[in-house]
Amino acid sequence: MDPLIFKPYLRPMPWGGRRLESLLGKNLPDAEKYGESWELSGHPHHVSVVAEEPLRGTPLTELWRQSGESLLGRPVPEGTPFPLLFKFLDCHDVFSVQVHPGDEQAKRLRDESLGKTEAWVVLDALPDARIYAGLKPAVTRSDLERALDTETAAECLHSFTPRPGDCVFLPAGVVHAARGVLLAEVQQSSDITFRLFDWNRRDAQGRTRPLHRAEALASVDWSRGPVHPVLPRDWENASTISRSQRLVHCNYFQLDRHRLAGKLANPYPDCMSIWMILDGDVELRQSSGGYRRRFRRGETVLIPAAGRQTSWIPAADTVPTLLAVTLPAG
Repeated sequence: MDPLIFKPYLRPMPWGGRRLESLLGKNLPDAEKYGESWELSGHPHHVSVVAEEPLRGTPLTELWRQSGESLLGRPVPEGTPFPLLFKFLDCHDVFSVQVHPGDEQAKRLRDESLGKTEAWVVLDALPDARIYAGLKPAVTRSDLERALDTETAAECLHSFTPRPGDCVFLPAGVVHAARGVLLAEVQQSSDITFRLFDWNRRDAQGRTRPLHRAEALASVDWSRGPVHPVLPRDWENASTISRSQRLVHCNYFQLDRHRLAGKLANPYPDCMSIWMILDGDVELRQSSGGYRRRFRRGETVLIPAAGRQTSWIPAADTVPTLLAVTLPAG
């Protein structure tokens, strides 16, 4: 099975901007502010479709149902949804102070099977960029409720100035917000967001977006304090001139970053891997079958477990950066 590229789904957002086009090459269809590019999704709100032949137009859900074992590298129990969702986010303006539920809370509060644990990698940061992640030490539910009443919720949140390359891991239950950052995001296949505070934002008609205070407070993991950028861990690969780093390993996904100074053989040959090109130009080749394709910043590709051996070849005089995601074994 050849690598699979899917058509992005572009979502306007009140906090969005234009960097999905100017920095990542997405073709934004109008002058709206766009906040999200769903790169790969089996979620009912939008199911990705294959963008290129020979499977052009095939929905991911259909591929997963018919060829899940070929994609994943092991049997997929009937009825199991595609578990992850991949996005690029342009958080030009600040998005809401929010929290995502865990699996248990998602079932109890919304009758959905998956919560939303996620991870971000910062691609670009404006001069006033800020990431809010986790509560300050010793902040209690009463403290946060009082701050919400007085519209001072940000004072309860730990925050830091992000830099390109930072990785932020946000398990379900962590209160968070962000502004001024362009992000690559991997998450569980869930679109549940409980907004605590939306900075008194109003649309052109003077309307505010709904808040979900009760559900959000019920979803907060009060045992978690400040969240800091991940400390990457180097790991060895077959290449002596490329650098590979483990960023996140959790129950839902494993996230690695590869900086390619030379050819890199796919380090996940027997399992499904999803790759997001964060910087540079790089070519993906198969050892047999003739597949060759150039990828540029902002593109995403799924390499099936059943695919032939693949390798990444950097364009001349470039050192591309790629993000690779795999599923935990079992």
